Amino acid sequence: MKFYELKAIAEYLGRFRQITKAERIADNVIRILFDRKVAVGFDLSRGHSEIFAADETENVRSYHAPFDTMLKKRFNGARIVAVTMPGGDKILRIETSLQGAYKAQTTVLQLEFTGRHTNAVILDENGVVLEALRHVDSDASYRVVKPGVTLKPLPPYTGKRQSGSIEDIAAWLKEKGRKRRELRLQQLRERHIRSLSKKIERLEKELARLPDRQELEKMAERYAAEAAIVLAHLNEIHPYDTKLETVDFEGRPVTIDLPALPNPRRMGEHFFALSRRAANKAEHLHIEEENLKSRIAFYRRLMENVRNARSESRINLLFPPKQQRKRKTAKAQCEIFRIGDYRVMVGRNERENAWVLKQAKAADLWLHLKDRPSSHCIVQSGGKRQIPKEVVEKAAKICVETSVTQPGDYPVDFTQRRNVKILQGAHVNYVKYDTIKVTKQ
Repeated sequence: MKFYELKAIAEYLGRFRQITKAERIADNVIRILFDRKVAVGFDLSRGHSEIFAADETENVRSYHAPFDTMLKKRFNGARIVAVTMPGGDKILRIETSLQGAYKAQTTVLQLEFTGRHTNAVILDENGVVLEALRHVDSDASYRVVKPGVTLKPLPPYTGKRQSGSIEDIAAWLKEKGRKRRELRLQQLRERHIRSLSKKIERLEKELARLPDRQELEKMAERYAAEAAIVLAHLNEIHPYDTKLETVDFEGRPVTIDLPALPNPRRMGEHFFALSRRAANKAEHLHIEEENLKSRIAFYRRLMENVRNARSESRINLLFPPKQQRKRKTAKAQCEIFRIGDYRVMVGRNERENAWVLKQAKAADLWLHLKDRPSSHCIVQSGGKRQIPKEVVEKAAKICVETSVTQPGDYPVDFTQRRNVKILQGAHVNYVKYDTIKVTKQ
């Protein structure tokens, strides 16, 4: 952020009369809506600070820290008294007045774009810190930034300022906003595509490591034959023998490696167990193979949808920013998504679809594409009587994004889990449902 840019922005913001709404939309980003029509974003990331038009910028997640509470309390609906740059430094000082029940309350939002001191500080009329985006203790800096402490001024800047001018500051801010959205969208795409690629690579390696069915069947036959030979020659085996050299039932010489068992009478049982294990693995090998292939196809659909995403909100719907969880939950046999405080379970294949159906409670919300194969989605209600409409809409989008890659209009049926009857596996009948249309671009 250059000094002349910040100076032009200060003059521009000084034209507005009111702060309609102030909120944090990302960890280090504050968005302020001026005069109900112009939204400006202030990114206070150290080393990457900038100001941009935020009309099309969506919230990454909701923030409820003391700083956010104070920001809304003191500035939502406040009248702008002055926008200044104190000390000729890269500090934007927005002084406001908010009419209360008995008197007007003066508050200052000080946005500091000053390298390592970059911060957002809320001050009262006497310059005492009410809250700050980043608290600074005395052991970290001479300039303490904590509630209840008078904020000291920064040392005056003595370096040379770069000169310049901006003809149309509103257009300049919009261009900054457009470039920022494009860059963030590209970064999000690349990050999540890398993550999905790693998952696909891991699953493909597991698929390649699966044994051959014919080899397993031959192994089962060999263990069964060895079990029969061992049982026929138990009298020749002594405790802890490691080999049995004898002839098979056709008179051919054979050498069998024996397990280290103290009781030779359990040798046959051991080989029959190995035979059953190999036979069972051969019989169910196609289930494991189909499970891996369907999960690979699921992640490839997600990757394709991420690659074609034209907005951050579409990607953040599938990959919401991680938030700290107070308690750990058991590992689910499906894909888990988050919509605010709601947990969404999505089946990646038929087996997982059956699993999420069985795990869902009666009051949970079930979603599925109308009249076509898709993932079964369960929004866990958490005991709430009604799931908000916006959560249902986002869950419907997740159902579409995880099921198809082609653009178009997709109707999604939804109802409470109690209205869904399992016929077999993941095949169901359902009643008392509503339908919502999701447009996939």
